[in-house]
Amino acid sequence: MSKAQDAFAEALGLIRGGGVSCAVIRGGGIIHTDDGRGVSPLMRLYSGEPGKLAGSYIVDKIIGKAAAMILVLGGVEGAHGEVMSASAKAYLIERGIAAEHGLCVDMIADRTGRGMCPIERSVMDEDDPARGLAAIRETLASLANRTAQGPEEVRIG
Repeated sequence: MSKAQDAFAEALGLIRGGGVSCAVIRGGGIIHTDDGRGVSPLMRLYSGEPGKLAGSYIVDKIIGKAAAMILVLGGVEGAHGEVMSASAKAYLIERGIAAEHGLCVDMIADRTGRGMCPIERSVMDEDDPARGLAAIRETLASLANRTAQGPEEVRIG
């Protein structure tokens, strides 16, 4: 096996083992890992160390169209999602980025499994990655605000 194949196998093992949700491979080795829900690891990386994305190969637990937009902005060469939405795959391929997956799904589900992920929904009708990033940030802020407020008070009688 080549160094790149070894790094890919190692990244998959980390993700499947639950230790990380995202790994960045470049130069035949893993240069960054992170763990978190949704697009948060990719957002942290793009916001804090975007140079790590340029020319890299990303292995991620779940890649939806929102994540794909971040990858495009970061200038990745390829991505593997253990789960990848069909819209993410098409988005990456249309932009010349290799897209591989374990399981390809129609949509990325929300945390309840009953609807579409709100981050994914925020970019479904957007093709410009910069505008998509703005929509992602706005949706994340809205979700964080709702979480900070706590559950709505229910008054009886």
